[in-house]
Amino acid sequence: MSNKYRVVVDGTAYTVEVESLGAGAAMPAPVAAPVAAAPAAAPAVPAAAETPAAPAAVAEGASTVTAPMPGKILNVKVNVGDSVNNGDLVLLLEAMKMENEVFATASGKVTEVRVKSGDSVNTGDVLLVIA
Repeated sequence: MSNKYRVVVDGTAYTVEVESLGAGAAMPAPVAAPVAAAPAAAPAVPAAAETPAAPAAVAEGASTVTAPMPGKILNVKVNVGDSVNNGDLVLLLEAMKMENEVFATASGKVTEVRVKSGDSVNTGDVLLVIA
């Protein structure tokens, strides 16, 4: 026998059907909820020299090329001072064992290259700046 339920997730309603296995069906053993460990002592605040630097600001009117996904930089195709057009290939990013091409988001001159081959990046990291 199955029952239908309406479930709302992040404001979107879904209809789900849940089937009862009955008394004769093998049920998994109940699992105890994990017990929270005692809180550890707070780590010491790092010295100023150990504090990571905040990302450098981008000049007003400049355009950035950001990482579309986490991965590793394979090859940077441009250097500071190079002129690029919107849509030009600027670097190769390896993600999920595939080479992904990353393209310029605007036309202009490359003013900063913030990565080099072998660097690991996260989604949204600024890779280069075009002004």
